[in-house]
Amino acid sequence: MADLVRDDDSSASVRLRGHTLLCLQGFRGEGYSSEFIANMAAIHRTLTDYPEVLVEVLASPDAVCAACPHRHPSGCMLNGERSEEEMIEQDHEVLRRLGLKVGDRLRWHDILARIQTSVTGDDLPSICGGCRWLPLGYCREGINRLHNPIQDTTIGLVSPQSFRQG
Repeated sequence: MADLVRDDDSSASVRLRGHTLLCLQGFRGEGYSSEFIANMAAIHRTLTDYPEVLVEVLASPDAVCAACPHRHPSGCMLNGERSEEEMIEQDHEVLRRLGLKVGDRLRWHDILARIQTSVTGDDLPSICGGCRWLPLGYCREGINRLHNPIQDTTIGLVSPQSFRQG
């Protein structure tokens, strides 16, 4: 596809799991620990401020996972032994819907365009399954904002002082 970056582009990139591409749409300054929240907020802010940033898509622990208290050498342990397998399944489903494969590198704004044309808030239950954040509706609202760009795109951005751990 035209929005994929050639392998010889040596620009710095952020490495993100497939499902994290959707999670970032609903980020509101909440998370699993203060370190996780600060890391996610920094990544979110970078992508928001610099939509030209390259993103390498993964189906394995990513830049967000790096600060997660549930990350173990074997991968995610958020919901027990099978958590990493479940995360990988979600990653592959998101990548499938976006027409991407592991290792693809493209600009953040191109990922947003793919989400806008390929995923709606109504798709999330079939993609995200038992995610503990799904019932809060944050991701649904964030993805729906991509479909209605008239809405304020700063909704969901919070100051570090207002972070709440969940």
